[in-house]
Amino acid sequence: MTTTAWPGRRSSGFAASTNNWKSWPLAKAQRRPGVFKSEEHGVELLFLDMEMPGLSGTELLDRLPVAPMVIFTTSKADYAYDAFEYGAIDFLKKPIAQPRFEQALQKLFGIQAGNQQFQANSQNIYVRTEGKFVRLSCDDILFFENVGDYIRIRTATGANHIIHGTLRSVDERLNDPRFLKVHRSYIINLDKIVDIEENTLVIEKSVIPISRAHKPILMNRLRIL
Repeated sequence: MTTTAWPGRRSSGFAASTNNWKSWPLAKAQRRPGVFKSEEHGVELLFLDMEMPGLSGTELLDRLPVAPMVIFTTSKADYAYDAFEYGAIDFLKKPIAQPRFEQALQKLFGIQAGNQQFQANSQNIYVRTEGKFVRLSCDDILFFENVGDYIRIRTATGANHIIHGTLRSVDERLNDPRFLKVHRSYIINLDKIVDIEENTLVIEKSVIPISRAHKPILMNRLRIL
């Protein structure tokens, strides 16, 4: 990693995507929690102050449908127990020294490495639908299709699952070599391809477009005799 995100003086907390270290101030989340949804923004980590105007840090977490990993920051050590109760990665007391900040990041990287190893070996994914998490076997997934602000997951069982998000966030989280983005609107399961003709491919009875930019990547991934 070449850059790190650091909370500004005006911000009581920020959300970070650890893939590219973009950050989002949480002012909107405090005023309208529905505006900020961690799974929509690809947020993996929150640096969050315990004491903020409006909502407290823990109140904000309670309102998120899916809470990302959290590192709490505060000027009072009394909140350490609360941080432990919320499963925080670390608890940073202000003023935060750079070495202590980097130590917290090292904890994060260790957790991420373990998670990635587990995900790479997993044959399942979980999707949130109707207020619960449903397990899907990766072998049953045919493709992911972008439909407006939602993603449709087509499966071999005939069931469709709709999730809120972007195809980009799905692509980043899958971490599975059998899946490949072939178009701005489609991620396919390579094992389910029936045939490929010019700029389209067929999976079961669905004809899926292949973009000009993605076709060389697709062809290089196939075992062609």
